[in-house]
Amino acid sequence: MTVLKAVMAPRDDAVVDGFREIDVYDLPGACTDDVTGIYFTGDVDQQFLVEQRDRLNAFVGRGGRVLINGHVQRIFLDGLTRWRKLEFRTPEDLALTRITDHPVWAGVDPRVLLYNTGRRGSVPFEELERIGVAGFYGRGCYLDLPAGARIVHTVGRTHAPLDYEYPLGNGCVLVHGGNDLLQFASVDRGTTHLRTQIVHWLEAR
Repeated sequence: MTVLKAVMAPRDDAVVDGFREIDVYDLPGACTDDVTGIYFTGDVDQQFLVEQRDRLNAFVGRGGRVLINGHVQRIFLDGLTRWRKLEFRTPEDLALTRITDHPVWAGVDPRVLLYNTGRRGSVPFEELERIGVAGFYGRGCYLDLPAGARIVHTVGRTHAPLDYEYPLGNGCVLVHGGNDLLQFASVDRGTTHLRTQIVHWLEAR
């Protein structure tokens, strides 16, 4: 089983922490029969992926899994919807609520994802509220979700969908509407297992 991490201009083509990192433009040749999942970073060329839509639909349709990060503005897979920016003034407008348990986020308290700080080490949530900056995990939403979609997290007082999953053929698509999830797998947050859980989810068929 192989899990691809598609990025812009990778450092190398080695397997690191369960991911084989590839340049997104090499995706057509890299998506071989042994690939079970693809992780798309938020900065990938969505227009290029639009040109690969039939290939991606076929990959997921036959049982593959895809995790998409960032702000989708080009529809490169059936069922995707476009990201919309939220109006926000306070951290409460960006607070996360878990609607559905999901194996990727198992054991991850949504509160530890909300704030970023310049400090090293574990910081109590009360201190995060005082010194942290909110909005890195997500500051927008996805509406008009496809049939069969499950919302994982909502954002803000309006509980707008931020993270969602939906079936496509025999496979599955998971969308995270913010900065790359791997950025939130850290010792300081107590969430290093998030990386492992992402890989395990992408390996499954």
